[in-house]
Amino acid sequence: MAGSSHVVDSSLEQELNKMAEKLKQFLDKNGKEKDPGKSASIFHQMGLLYNKFSKQDDSITKKLSLIRSAALFNAAVTRQPGNEQFKQSLKDFCSDLLKTAGAKILDADLLKIAQEVKEMVKEMRKKTNESLQQVNNIPCDVTIHEQKELEAEKITNIKTIQAQITENYKNMMKFVSNECEKIMGNSLCKYSITGMGSLARYEITPYSDFEHIILLEEGAQEKDNYPEVLEYFRWFSVIFQTIIINLQETIIPSVAIPSFKHVTKPGEKEFFDAFTKRGISFDGLMPHACKLPLGRMERTNKKPWTTELIKPVNEMLTYLDKDEDLKNEYRISDVLMNNCQVYGDEQIYQQFSEGVRNVLQSDQPSHHERLMQQLNEDLTNFDAFNCLNALFADSKFNIKRLVYRTSTLFISALGRLNSIDDGSSFAIIDQLNNNNIIDDETAHLLSYAVAVSCQVRLKVYMEKESQDDYVGEEQLYDAFDNKVFANLMDTVGERSMVDYFAIVDNLQNVLKSIDGLSNLKFNITLTPRDKFRMLRMLQLHDRIISEWESHSQEQSPNTSSQDELWIRYHLARACSIMHKYKDSLLIWEWLEERDIEHHWLKGRRMRNKACCLYYLDRFQEALQFIGRVKSELLNLNLSDSEKYSLYGHLTYISALCQYKLKEYQLAIDQYMEASEYFARVDQRDEPWKEISRANCFYDIGLCLYELGDYDAAINEAENSLQHHEQHNGSVNNRCECYSLLGRCHLERDDYDKALKHFQTEFDLRLQFVPNEKQDSDEKIKFSRNNIQICQENLELEMLYWMSLTI
Repeated sequence: MAGSSHVVDSSLEQELNKMAEKLKQFLDKNGKEKDPGKSASIFHQMGLLYNKFSKQDDSITKKLSLIRSAALFNAAVTRQPGNEQFKQSLKDFCSDLLKTAGAKILDADLLKIAQEVKEMVKEMRKKTNESLQQVNNIPCDVTIHEQKELEAEKITNIKTIQAQITENYKNMMKFVSNECEKIMGNSLCKYSITGMGSLARYEITPYSDFEHIILLEEGAQEKDNYPEVLEYFRWFSVIFQTIIINLQETIIPSVAIPSFKHVTKPGEKEFFDAFTKRGISFDGLMPHACKLPLGRMERTNKKPWTTELIKPVNEMLTYLDKDEDLKNEYRISDVLMNNCQVYGDEQIYQQFSEGVRNVLQSDQPSHHERLMQQLNEDLTNFDAFNCLNALFADSKFNIKRLVYRTSTLFISALGRLNSIDDGSSFAIIDQLNNNNIIDDETAHLLSYAVAVSCQVRLKVYMEKESQDDYVGEEQLYDAFDNKVFANLMDTVGERSMVDYFAIVDNLQNVLKSIDGLSNLKFNITLTPRDKFRMLRMLQLHDRIISEWESHSQEQSPNTSSQDELWIRYHLARACSIMHKYKDSLLIWEWLEERDIEHHWLKGRRMRNKACCLYYLDRFQEALQFIGRVKSELLNLNLSDSEKYSLYGHLTYISALCQYKLKEYQLAIDQYMEASEYFARVDQRDEPWKEISRANCFYDIGLCLYELGDYDAAINEAENSLQHHEQHNGSVNNRCECYSLLGRCHLERDDYDKALKHFQTEFDLRLQFVPNEKQDSDEKIKFSRNNIQICQENLELEMLYWMSLTI
């Protein structure tokens, strides 16, 4: 099948493209359906068209079309559950599929089988939810001994829950596999259905997809009937997937319908199925996914190769040493490393498992290089500190990326580097401990991190009743009122989140220092500095101040250890954000007198002292300080990007001071200079770089407004607004732009345009300010007053023109 050509009927393709184009009228600007009931008929018609596609001779087209047809028919039914025509089409499709597949039992009821699985899923989710309710959050005010006991209890509870879900999930998949075998008739050779991914790691959720392969007995490829064997299991897999799709938890994009991509123009959002509750499904058909028996069936320009995951054991093992898949971001070799038996011949699975173990224990340089290459890539892509830092500019976060992969990816890597073949993160940690690679305390901390990550993912999925990894808000009213971190800690509590990130940050720092495979022994501990750092990253500023009160009683107030300097830095930042600028300034001045080894901390001390001086209205002093320290930045051992960030912020603070001193032209020059510095900053170093530039444009417009150059001010305000919209700036920032535009047009006596901008500002603010606060909100009152001024002037204009006609 992998080598078949992909022949299609162009007329059917054109019809599908027309339907996809028609769907666009029912989508909003984000590609989501405005009225799913109206789009149901389009999905139904597309399902019928793909059913026609399946009548062609090409093996790939036939199977792909049937899978896509199943997804589309189910999408139509879920959107209009009372539509008898849609339900009949789905029923007819299931019957036709069995005939096309050459099934032995042609009257098998795939919808009834799916309904039985639904009941099993419902029970699994109910039990999981009940078990999760029994896992309590750990309070902040417990002793160290009590904390350790509660952490150990959480580890045990989460292990038990994950084991129960895994067992239930395997039983469901065994049931489906057994039904497929009955339908297709006795298999033509022995085989094993082998699970991968989170199922193999005992970290699966009640809403996870099913990554799996089909292993065939060794020697099957040498028999005359091997082509028939492959076709049997290909159709076995199509029927398996159809049953899973009939659970109605498969989102349409996962079947990778080309028409949706073909009709999407540059700048448009492709269709996204926000209606279907994403739950148990097979791994998607997108080019980067396809971790399922049928594998990658379609070639693309960037990935011109196919892969099938129905193979005899030794052929499947060859994927473990292939570089092509890794280069193309398919990474099937990494997924195959973690596996578990689901259904079929246990001996075949054991042969494969032994083969994987031999590869893990191999001392071949190429294998070790590959492991280190993957580890270094993951340390870059899933750096815990950078992931947290990026949240300062985001209103939503991906819990799988932020809380789950930042720990489990690296524990899995440690397992492979130490030739540990057990896929469970908890089991890998136990083995590392037994082998004296880590001590008991480190084993406890890592196990606790895994427990927290699993708990977060389970709770979010169970609350949303969907495999939806995103938590947070679509838009923020004010960037300094970011609810992301509050949402994050609502899941498992403040202490668990702080400790989680402190643990994984320590772990990742250890792995970054590993030199090949020569020094794998390590231990980690959590220090007060770690706690304060993570409290700051999670924006728990009031907690930093309260923690400092107890910490300072245990430490000498004049200590100058580098750890203590960092703690003071976090305290000073918390005071600034809590508007305690005098307290913050005292700490920055205290730090000025200490020998700070870390150059990044020196630079931040300069920036934040200047900021405090500005907020304390000491503008001239701030300007003098900035003029003095800017030259000192040249001597700091920082990256170019970090220096540009510091130069940009110091220059911006200087411009703010000049504005307050009514030196508008000087302020404009410095805002422009600051914007140029921000433009040169790496996005990873300064996630707010583009928002900072947008603020520069707005402030330039504000200065031009004060200078009476309203046309130029309008250009800058529009530039700022466009930049905020492009880079997800806060609603408040956008409102400020509309307000400035309105004032500029008001000064030009262009009351129509002024009213339009003030009304937009007013409407936006009303959406985000609670009803009980709207009457007292100063910005809303100012906007309402400006609207009234515009309306009064427009009435006067109308009366004037009416008087001329009398």
